[in-house]
Amino acid sequence: MDTITIGNFDGIHKGHLKVIERAKSFGDETGLVCFEPVARQCFTDIRWNRRLTTSFERANFLKKLGMIKIFLIPFDTETIEKSPDSFLSELLEWGNFSRIVVGYDFHFGRNRSGTVEYLRQWCTSREIDTIIVPPLECDEEPVKSERIRLLLENGELQSAEKLLGRHYSVTGVVSRGKGLGKQIGFPTLNVRVPGCKLLPEPGSYAGYVDFSDGNKHMPAAVFVPDSAAGPVEAHLVDHPTGDVYGSIMNVSFITKLRTTASSSNIEELKKLIAGDVEMVRQYAMKKERMEDLKR
Repeated sequence: MDTITIGNFDGIHKGHLKVIERAKSFGDETGLVCFEPVARQCFTDIRWNRRLTTSFERANFLKKLGMIKIFLIPFDTETIEKSPDSFLSELLEWGNFSRIVVGYDFHFGRNRSGTVEYLRQWCTSREIDTIIVPPLECDEEPVKSERIRLLLENGELQSAEKLLGRHYSVTGVVSRGKGLGKQIGFPTLNVRVPGCKLLPEPGSYAGYVDFSDGNKHMPAAVFVPDSAAGPVEAHLVDHPTGDVYGSIMNVSFITKLRTTASSSNIEELKKLIAGDVEMVRQYAMKKERMEDLKR
C-alpha cells in the first residue's frame, strides 16, 4: 500500500467521505484501517446501542466506495493501552506506506494522547507524508457521527440524511415472526437488527427495502418497535412478499408517518396501517413522477 487512512468510520457520513476521497485522490493503492468494535462501544455501557453502522454495514459501504483493502484492528484492552508510538509502529509492520490520511479530530493511543500533531511529527521523522483533512461543515457545524445520532434520536430524519448523504438504514436477516401482520391483511418481513445499532424512534415510517439478491428500492411501510429487542418490520407496498426468509434485507427510512399505535383494537390498527400503506404508495408515485420529469 502507498496510502492508508485511519478512523472509526461509524456512519460513513459526508465527513468520512471527504477523508476517503482525499486518500483515494493520489491514485495509488489505498488501504483503510478501522476499529471493531468502535471506540464508543468500549468506553460506554456494554448495552450501548447507538452505532450508525454495524461492522457488516460499514464494510458494505466501504466496498461500494471502492475500498478493497480494509483492515480491522480489534479495539480491546491491549489496543486501548498502547502508546501512540507503539500503535503507529505496529501499523508499519503490516506493510510499508508512504502516506497517512486522517480527519482533523483523529486521536489514538492510550488516553487518546496521540493527536494529529503527534502523528505529523512521527511521520515526518520517517519520511511519511501526513494529510490532515479539515472538517466538513454543514449549517455552520462539523459533520460528526454524534451529531447524526442526536438527530436520529430526535426524529429528524431529513437533517440526518443531509449529513449522511443518503437515507438512514438498517440491515439484517429476514426472520420468521408471529404472523400477526398476515392475519390482519398486512404481511410484514421481520429483520432483527444487532443490538448495537441505533434505531430511529419507535413508530411507523415510509421507507424502501433492498434485498441482496437484486430486488431493489421497493416501497414499504416500516414499523420500529417500542422495544429495542423487537424486530423492525416492513410491509412491501404493491409488491409480493415471496419466500425471502434467510435473505439479507436493507431497510431505508424516508420519513416518519406516525407514532406507535397504543390501541389494542384490531380494526383500529388495520385502519392505521392501511393509512400508512396509502401514504407510502402516494409518496412512491410522487417520487416516480419527479424522476420521470428529470429524464
